[in-house]
Amino acid sequence: MKSGIFLAPVTNSSKRNTPSRRRTRYIPREPEAHAVYLFRKLSRLLRANRTAPEARSVHLLRTTIRRIQTLAQSLGEEKNKPFAKLDNLLKEIFEKAGRVRDLDVQLDALHNISLPSIEEDKRLLLNYLQRQRAKRAKKLATLVEDELAGRLQRRQTRAKALILEKVHQRSDGTAKKAVDLHKEVAPLLAQLHHGNFDTTSLHELRLVVKHVRYAAEAAGEAQAVTLLKPAQDAIGIWHDWINLIDTADEVLGPLPGHPLMTILRGKIRARFNDAVAALKPLEAQLSELLEIGKRPGPVLVVPNVPLASAATAG
Repeated sequence: MKSGIFLAPVTNSSKRNTPSRRRTRYIPREPEAHAVYLFRKLSRLLRANRTAPEARSVHLLRTTIRRIQTLAQSLGEEKNKPFAKLDNLLKEIFEKAGRVRDLDVQLDALHNISLPSIEEDKRLLLNYLQRQRAKRAKKLATLVEDELAGRLQRRQTRAKALILEKVHQRSDGTAKKAVDLHKEVAPLLAQLHHGNFDTTSLHELRLVVKHVRYAAEAAGEAQAVTLLKPAQDAIGIWHDWINLIDTADEVLGPLPGHPLMTILRGKIRARFNDAVAALKPLEAQLSELLEIGKRPGPVLVVPNVPLASAATAG
């Protein structure tokens, strides 16, 4: 059940009591080294999630899968058979890991709310989230274990070989294909230029900003990554609170005027405001960084990911 709340920007929002998102330091790498790093990390995280998936390893598994998918899309290789076959398996793992991750951030958010009048409802909600988390984590671990014992490792080896062959640095210092960040960022800039931020556009931008950030990592554009990360985090935190209020509606029933729902609605309005504030300067910042409008970007035969396509990802 959706809560149907009105999400308009508010002023003077507090930044406390938000779901924690541990920061990871981005280390720029050459494209070939970046691809090797991602596939090695994927192997390690798959092993870590085959028994009792912990919150951190689940999150890293999802973001690593998304980074590998973004790299393949940015190189125009996502439909090439070796990668497409691996991606079919990764999508299922990604979806099940996402169902666990959604509960982890809700549990984290709920632990940060404290008020005597909501303790009973908070306890009921925590118990529900913990039970669901255990069930979903078991399903994720079973899937990963089954795939590791089956086709996954073989498909991963073939997909890795394909990607490495495309980004391998030749003797003249160039690669067969490269990530053209100008093309990758174009759909995001078009959306930001309209400036009409609402719940629908924010849900879409959450995925598009994430895609462009991961493409910037693959391109080795550290400054672009630095610009995009705060916006991605701000939208993500808003999305986490949206999920929590929807779960509260489902578990506790409609509670108009109830202290817990009042708190959650206040959190969402504040986080919406934070997300909009993080997005507003992004168009000008990225345009200046990439010199868009001053000179054309490099002409590479690499298809971009349209806004609508990026928004259909999980």
